[in-house]
Amino acid sequence: MSDSCVELVTFDQLLRRYPQLEQHRIAPTGGAFCRAERLKGGGAAGTYAMPRPMAPTGDKHFFGFYLTDRRLLRLEMCGCFSALAEEGGFLRGLAGDLESQTPAQALAELFARLLQEDMPTLQKYEKRLTALEEALMQDQAQDLDKKLFRIRRELSVFAAYYEQLDDLFAALSDETEESDAHASRLFDRLTGRAQRLLSATELEKEYALQLREMHQTQLDMRQNQIMKILTIVTTVFLPLSLIAGWYGMNFVNMPELTTQHGYLAVCIISVVCIIVELVIFKWKKWL
Repeated sequence: MSDSCVELVTFDQLLRRYPQLEQHRIAPTGGAFCRAERLKGGGAAGTYAMPRPMAPTGDKHFFGFYLTDRRLLRLEMCGCFSALAEEGGFLRGLAGDLESQTPAQALAELFARLLQEDMPTLQKYEKRLTALEEALMQDQAQDLDKKLFRIRRELSVFAAYYEQLDDLFAALSDETEESDAHASRLFDRLTGRAQRLLSATELEKEYALQLREMHQTQLDMRQNQIMKILTIVTTVFLPLSLIAGWYGMNFVNMPELTTQHGYLAVCIISVVCIIVELVIFKWKKWL
């Protein structure tokens, strides 16, 4: 197969050659998401938008593709995606692999290489969540809610990404089912991989949710403990408040006002009330 079967061009060059593709929104302005659309005359056109591994909520790596019914592939990578290809090395050796492959198979190979680091990326999220769990168990978690919210937000981006890939690979599998059975099987495998990655992402999101619920449970337990202490203190001083209010009325006929040891008697009664209450609380295991 000649090297011209796969060609890198700009979006403007692609649209000049195939103006009918403008309606299929394969340019970056059409939205940074993954999609594939079967064309009436045969072939498929679409876009591929991959979240950045270290900053998935930011700008995405993006490229468009055009696979004709004559099995001619046109690829265009924007600047950020080309930089990723050079730095990440996922296209290393791809040119040699294309010599014995059809354009559809080459596209499947490219997608496979783009997904090869996704599972390690998800494992990094699991390590981050495990570290947060250990900090939570040791009561050393700082700003846990903010960290969990950021992780869940990033995982939601990956979940949406894999859902889009599922549809994209399914569309390409249907398109190549008759013209290139091997490529169709490759896209079917990619569909299964996207579904497994989606399942792993959902598990990580559930893990983050469980950590948030655990953290909330700890906060509730602390609040309940504080309320318990305040309730005990209020209960202990309630009889004292009654005694203070009772003898603070200063009626003339109150014998304690003129008794020599009246003040001492009130103090002793107050102390006895506190001791009795503490004994009762201890017996009821409220302390």
